[in-house]
Amino acid sequence: MVREPCTQPSGFVIEISLEKRCLTIDRITGAIAQAAYSRSAMKPELLTRLGQLAAPYAPLPSWSVHPNTIRALVRRYSEQAAFYPLEEMAQWLAYQRYGLFLLPGHQPLFYARTEHKPICPNRSATAALGEACLGLVMQYLYHGRLLARPIGDYPDAVCAHPIDQAIYLGEAKATAAQTVDDIKHVIDSELPRFIPFVIAANALDHTSTKVLGLLVGTTILSSDQWHCAISEVQV
Repeated sequence: MVREPCTQPSGFVIEISLEKRCLTIDRITGAIAQAAYSRSAMKPELLTRLGQLAAPYAPLPSWSVHPNTIRALVRRYSEQAAFYPLEEMAQWLAYQRYGLFLLPGHQPLFYARTEHKPICPNRSATAALGEACLGLVMQYLYHGRLLARPIGDYPDAVCAHPIDQAIYLGEAKATAAQTVDDIKHVIDSELPRFIPFVIAANALDHTSTKVLGLLVGTTILSSDQWHCAISEVQV
């Protein structure tokens, strides 16, 4: 049986609210980050120092994005093929919130469930939509052009600014139907891995080219309300 995808009504757009913070990594913090990469005992000290250095998130103007734009960005930026990710997410949200049954064709393996926890959304769809938002941020906020899309490697995307040649290393994280604070905690937990990578990339470049790290966390609050929390890492 072939499951037909759900379609959005004419004029449907996705409202994406955004907020951003900047983290400037000094020499001491960089040294702690590199030590924490291989020694887990150093991670609490690193996170404490980052909490002291990081500026608070500041809101940015929101975006109204057509679903077809998201679909195009999924094809360009997603690490894996995703089957109708917007429609998958809409169906799961309806199941989660309104008690609708899963349609035929939704395989149990797509969903992780334990005895005391509800079914979580399709992980591939969630990740693909998060990577689409990463592409949206890198293109429209930072005006970056895609250079590389590593598959099964780190980070998720590498872009360059066409004028000043700044390099952007982007990593996407995404959650669904959770709070904005949840995705911020996910971003914070990723920093001990991400910061040493940005430091190493800057050390490899012997020119004056600026290398920035971008951690973009997306929360899918509903089918038409998303939120992006952006952490910009400068060394």
